[in-house]
Amino acid sequence: MKKIATFIIVIMGLFGLASAQGDYEALTFSQFDYWGTARFVGAGGAFGATGGDFSALSTNPAAIGLFKRYETSVTPMQLNFGYTDTWYNGDKSSAQKFKYTVPQAGVVLARDIRLDNGWKKWQFGFGYNRITDFNQTFRANTQINKNIRIDHLALQVSVMEMNVEREAITSKTWYMVGSKLTATAETAGNYGDKLFIGATLGFPFLDFKENVTYKESPADFDDLYGINSYTLYSTQRNSGTGVNFKIGAIYQPADFVRIGASFHTPTYYWTVKDYFYRELVTKFAYPLDNGATQLDYTYENANSFSLTTPLKFNVDASFLIAKRAFIAAEYEYQDYGMAKLYADNYDYIVENQTVKAKYGASHTVRVGAEVNVTQGFALRAGYRLKTSPYKLTEAPYNNTAHFISAGLGFRGKVMFFDLAYVLRMCKDSYWLYDSFGTPCNIASKTHSVVATIGCKF
Repeated sequence: MKKIATFIIVIMGLFGLASAQGDYEALTFSQFDYWGTARFVGAGGAFGATGGDFSALSTNPAAIGLFKRYETSVTPMQLNFGYTDTWYNGDKSSAQKFKYTVPQAGVVLARDIRLDNGWKKWQFGFGYNRITDFNQTFRANTQINKNIRIDHLALQVSVMEMNVEREAITSKTWYMVGSKLTATAETAGNYGDKLFIGATLGFPFLDFKENVTYKESPADFDDLYGINSYTLYSTQRNSGTGVNFKIGAIYQPADFVRIGASFHTPTYYWTVKDYFYRELVTKFAYPLDNGATQLDYTYENANSFSLTTPLKFNVDASFLIAKRAFIAAEYEYQDYGMAKLYADNYDYIVENQTVKAKYGASHTVRVGAEVNVTQGFALRAGYRLKTSPYKLTEAPYNNTAHFISAGLGFRGKVMFFDLAYVLRMCKDSYWLYDSFGTPCNIASKTHSVVATIGCKF
């Protein structure tokens, strides 16, 4: 019984140590995928130089300068159908998830000023926009010739003298929920319908939850103190509020072309609350000395930290065709190695060094097009590529993401309605044992349907 208790306590101690924040949080909370109106996502998000859409305020604040009238819009529906295929030690598992969200709502005010110095309009907008969606789930199952988790722990503690060469069945179910929303306040100016300048003050809200269930069952329970199986349940919850600033410009040298650029400061999350809970349930093949056949141990921790995400900049171009269509492209740069963690009671030196060594520059390209088939009916299509944030990983499972989109819209003199479909495809690796052993290779696909309604007045 003493050996069993020592074994369980050692496991829980090491599991508890694994709960500290590190490079995983720094990367995850620094990512931006930009959702929003159906028109925006339907055309690949390539509105930085095109302008005239509320969600473009997230990429280039000067986009608000193209609004000629007051406008209000809301996106009351984003339906996400997510599917994942996971390969772990050659075994394939699948999972799926459905999620409903409301990704956008906003108002833009446009006012004539007609100053003698050339400034013609002043615009102001406020609202919120979903910038990242964490919703995903995956399942990994495999039958292997040793207990990987126990083997991993055996390498770290000398009290565990056991034969680890056994057959075991390992499974893990994992899902993340939550999102990042930005509530923005933006102002812009229009100089002679040639130069548009804008600035945004953003307040991102972070809400993140990760649930994990891990189970391991040795084939020979007598080889492991009579343990029939043990299951680890863990929950991590993070929430916080940050602030950032964006400035951008669009210049239209000719009627058929617009070029733009913007700069985004780092987002500073001054307090990210972190809650962590783990429970280890161990079941035995026969009763212990006290008659119990199951032991439960729990670990709980709550603290807070600060995070600074990397700065970003982008450049944009849009080509206008006879006032009936546009083709646009954008490039965005972000170096995830610049993310930093802080806390009053911990220095995060090792974690920040890991972030800098592990992550690097990520490049995002957005292209999109829209054509007005008739005066009130438009068709759209787009593509977005987000490259890997990892410095050293060149394998296919490196978190590179592809977005393919299409949409349509109906516009009257006052009301408008837009609908879009987006397919997100990503391949990534996930280590079940803190960078120990073989990773899970995860291929995910998410089908999203987005609908927006609004009016101009």
